[in-house]
Amino acid sequence: MGFLKTLAKRFVALVNADVRYEDESNQFCIMLRVCQIMLIVYMLLFELLTFLFWKGGNPYLVLPWIAIIIGGFWTTYQFRTRVVFHLFSCLTIVWIWLFVHYFGWDVGAQHFLFPLLVVSFFATYDNIRGKTIYTLVLLAFRLYLFLYVSEKPAMYPLEHGTQSAFQILNMVALFSIMFYVCWTFSNTNQEAQKKLAYYNKRLKHEARTDALTGLWNRRSMLESLEKRVSGESQEFLSVAIGDIDFFKRVNDTRGHNCGDEVLRRLGALFAEFMQDKGLVCRWGGEEFFLAFSTNGDIARAHIDDLRERIQGMEITDPSTGEIFHITMTFGVEEYDFSSTVTELIRRADDKLYAGKDSGRNCTVY
Repeated sequence: MGFLKTLAKRFVALVNADVRYEDESNQFCIMLRVCQIMLIVYMLLFELLTFLFWKGGNPYLVLPWIAIIIGGFWTTYQFRTRVVFHLFSCLTIVWIWLFVHYFGWDVGAQHFLFPLLVVSFFATYDNIRGKTIYTLVLLAFRLYLFLYVSEKPAMYPLEHGTQSAFQILNMVALFSIMFYVCWTFSNTNQEAQKKLAYYNKRLKHEARTDALTGLWNRRSMLESLEKRVSGESQEFLSVAIGDIDFFKRVNDTRGHNCGDEVLRRLGALFAEFMQDKGLVCRWGGEEFFLAFSTNGDIARAHIDDLRERIQGMEITDPSTGEIFHITMTFGVEEYDFSSTVTELIRRADDKLYAGKDSGRNCTVY
């Protein structure tokens, strides 16, 4: 049992082995290898049917083709994707012609042109002209086969029971290969779509948030405020701009890593504090902007509460392990239902600078 498991693992590793050329994906060659394995199984079952049903026929008719398919399997490790695909196409077309020539149209070998058509659209991704030509070639070959068998009878006419057995085998093989090819590339497409959706979502998130704190950025806040004041809402709106006191001193004396840690800790505190009160963003540098759905008096009370929490927050210097504290100054302004967003922000900013001029660590409303 252990030997069989080891053998199976080695076989899977062989099928999934990478291609020779670094600039090509191995996915197509893996798919082609699996298809060739399925064709070998098909040929062996065909061989079995010749022993069971085809009296007087050549019992070793497909053995050379098994050897040829094994050779085609080997080419997937040696040549480029285009070469491998064209070799596979030529061998399949020759096999289809011989099958129809020997056994006639009704056995259904000509239907194996359809997997070739499907595979051709994934063998190359940038050559629509080549795909169009290849499709026309397959169509012309199928028309030729149809006209050929209408003029010439099969070399080995089969009895009804034998013909049905071969036809069933062909249908099962055809649907199995088509299922595998479509499943492989639909999975690839779905995975690509998922990745694209994920990256789009991430890019959208990154475009709207500040990378350091995880809060909204200035652009997101401005968009939200513009929507708010351009609507007909009669709800209160108050804004506050806060600036970290002596933040340059933190960067100069403790280093920018410590300054970043201060901003991260404040970002987490603001996000938690504003969860049920309104919106918050990193306005730029050491400034933060908050928007409350309340009047100015309540907004000021919230800001005073927030200032106390900031002042009591213990921050650890990543370099020295020393614990220190910071303070912030805020300017608060209530929306008057007539000003523009720019005017509202300017008035809040003026009050912030009035607070900084009057000694910092205060709220000006």
